[in-house]
Amino acid sequence: MIRTCLLMLATLALLGAPAAPEDDKGGDSTTKPGKVKIRKRPINRFFKGKVLQLDPKKKTITLYYDFEDPAQLEDFEDARPPRLLDATQNQYRIQGGRLVLEGSTGIRHKIEGTGEFRAKFYVRISAKTNVGTVFTEPILSEHYILLNLFDDRMYKSGSMFLCGVGMHEDEGAEDPGGEAVNWRDIWASNIRNKVKLGQDFEVEVAKNGYKEFCRAGDTKGGGSSKGKARMMPVYQFGLWVHHNRVTFDDLTLTLTINDKFLELNDVLLELSEAVEQAPETGLLAGVKGVPPGTRDSIEKYGKNGGDPTFVIEAMANPALAKKAREVSCQLLCDRKDAKVVPAMVYTLYSEDRATREFGIKVIKVIVGKNFGYKARSSEKSRSKAVQKLNDHMVKNRSKFYG
Repeated sequence: MIRTCLLMLATLALLGAPAAPEDDKGGDSTTKPGKVKIRKRPINRFFKGKVLQLDPKKKTITLYYDFEDPAQLEDFEDARPPRLLDATQNQYRIQGGRLVLEGSTGIRHKIEGTGEFRAKFYVRISAKTNVGTVFTEPILSEHYILLNLFDDRMYKSGSMFLCGVGMHEDEGAEDPGGEAVNWRDIWASNIRNKVKLGQDFEVEVAKNGYKEFCRAGDTKGGGSSKGKARMMPVYQFGLWVHHNRVTFDDLTLTLTINDKFLELNDVLLELSEAVEQAPETGLLAGVKGVPPGTRDSIEKYGKNGGDPTFVIEAMANPALAKKAREVSCQLLCDRKDAKVVPAMVYTLYSEDRATREFGIKVIKVIVGKNFGYKARSSEKSRSKAVQKLNDHMVKNRSKFYG
């Protein structure tokens, strides 16, 4: 037995040690003396969101989330202040192609940025109260910058679009809710009459050092937290709601990424595959402000493919560029697919008149009549016309429902 073992060892010595396994394509690895081999990943393999742009020299990146894939939720984490971590359940999920925050909760994206950090997204609210965005330090503390849409804790009307500053506990005083936070306004404006419940509106927020910027639709403003908050050299972006249900879509984040974040997560500031460039040709050539996911859906449908549901949503989105909505409407008219008519009914009840006009145009082209529906008529009159449309679809069920 001993002789057999010695022969085996001698044979292994002659053959040499086995070769180390190769790294994944596009990856890199380093080995420190006495430590386990570290395998680094290209940044597009680390995040579940789509990398739209990457400049390794400037260390800037743009990430995009259409929230069609539940795995995208892995790029987010709990963002409640330490004192609230055990107070409530953090309720957030991806549902129906949107990010949903419900109850009293908050999340943030795990990427850490320096310099200018800009976020753009669509919001759909259930109530005009207690919803906003937040910039926090990587290590959660009682210090954060809020760029809020509605906040009825400080403004009882709940109608203020504001920048608030949460200070350290030792710098604030107890508020009625028992939180030792001192709110210091930077800028405020009223957006209550410009936001419709159940309809998307576009929001953009940005932070660069002490400078903050906020935009909701066409209402915008900026200010400086200097003298009202301490400097955050590195920060993360998040969303919060309180006693509300809010959904978000088409989130785009642009920032200068923090070196320490790359190091701690073993991430390479490079791509394993080329970034898809925005098309300069096609149906939406030259149209700005169209999210990549929406653009792709419209272009695919224009080539007799894709899902009409996304095209209808684009047509019915008041926050989307007018040209993109017109193209979507025309595509639906050109295709003349009777199966989309049932899905068009909700557009006829929209508070946005342009959406109602687009909707009835498509229905008239496909069905051949508008059932007396007029986009400018009263809600009661429109409802009667919609009922006639519903009766017509029931009588011709095979045509509309298959």
